[in-house]
Amino acid sequence: MAQEQQQLTLLMPRAFGHYSVYLGLNAKLSSNLVSPIKNAMALTSNFNLGGDVVMDPHQLPLASESIDLVVLQHVLDMSDNPHQTLREVARVVNAGGRVVITGFNPYSVWGLWRQLRLKRGLPWRANFIAHSRLKDWLTLLSFGDFEIKPVYDCAPAKWKMSPWLSCFSNPLGAGYVLSAVKQETRVHILKAHWRNSIVKRSFGLAGATRQPSQNKQPLEHS
Repeated sequence: MAQEQQQLTLLMPRAFGHYSVYLGLNAKLSSNLVSPIKNAMALTSNFNLGGDVVMDPHQLPLASESIDLVVLQHVLDMSDNPHQTLREVARVVNAGGRVVITGFNPYSVWGLWRQLRLKRGLPWRANFIAHSRLKDWLTLLSFGDFEIKPVYDCAPAKWKMSPWLSCFSNPLGAGYVLSAVKQETRVHILKAHWRNSIVKRSFGLAGATRQPSQNKQPLEHS
């Protein structure tokens, strides 16, 4: 969590706007980070986490296109329906707004440990969504400009890595911090060609088919 806070500290200066919302396990602490956005709110799903508002991440109590920054800290990892949570985030974020997501990396030593571990406690019962899959989901929701920062702890215990192993720890990091920007959707009006839009008027009556004349016999006078 401390390393995630460091990554968030580096990302906060890139966010601009009026309102930011922090969701998840460390939302209250993250809402106090220095950011150009002054109005920050921490939303949690548990009273014990100390948030400003208790909410359901599948139905955010926020107006559509009203938030400039949404930070989800392991919300998708703990969600029963991460797709619905992302749809709600896409609904409330403004065009040009930013979403920042922290998650666990399934292709890591932590991910391997999760597969072998018999315990069902946290974080081993989390979803562990790969950031490549998360990018695909966000792309369908009109997000782009992706940036991914790894969290460098690559072992489930407090193991010390040698400095020469640090270059291999990036793809094997236990977690990641992903940032994406909601793209502005533009409506293109298709116009017909100007020549096709001209209606040519027809003057006069439509020509009738000429019928052949019949020779009439003169009447005989008695």
